[in-house]
Amino acid sequence: MQKHSVTGKPLALSSPKQHYQRLCSTLVVLMLSGCTYGHLEYVTPQGEHKTGCRTEYSWAPAVDRHAVDYVLAYCAKGAVAQGHHVKDQALLRLDLTIPAAPAGQRWSHQLAASQHRAGHLSDQQYGYIVAFLDLGLAQKPTEQQEP
Repeated sequence: MQKHSVTGKPLALSSPKQHYQRLCSTLVVLMLSGCTYGHLEYVTPQGEHKTGCRTEYSWAPAVDRHAVDYVLAYCAKGAVAQGHHVKDQALLRLDLTIPAAPAGQRWSHQLAASQHRAGHLSDQQYGYIVAFLDLGLAQKPTEQQEP
């Protein structure tokens, strides 16, 4: 029988109920932490299975999921352009178009936040804009913005 490394007492085997309770507690803690993360899985032309584009957002869960989706879809489209096969094909079907900024303005985190608070942007649009900005795409000409 194994002994606890600190107390020296015999270790008791966990019952399925105790295991389930610990699992549920862990899941609750993770859900309450508000962290949304993801990564891209792809296969190279040589058949190598790879993982890339790890991303994480931990601000507002309703928006974070969309920001993560945007980053992963953006990476997926880039991977396909390089000849890789993306495992999650749904990422390739996401429309990454973001709405145009209000007249005479460029998107910034502050502008997007104020437009979202005012109800002019959905959670998805706001998450996409946040990711768009974080990727530095606002600095380059893009076809992903509505006119």
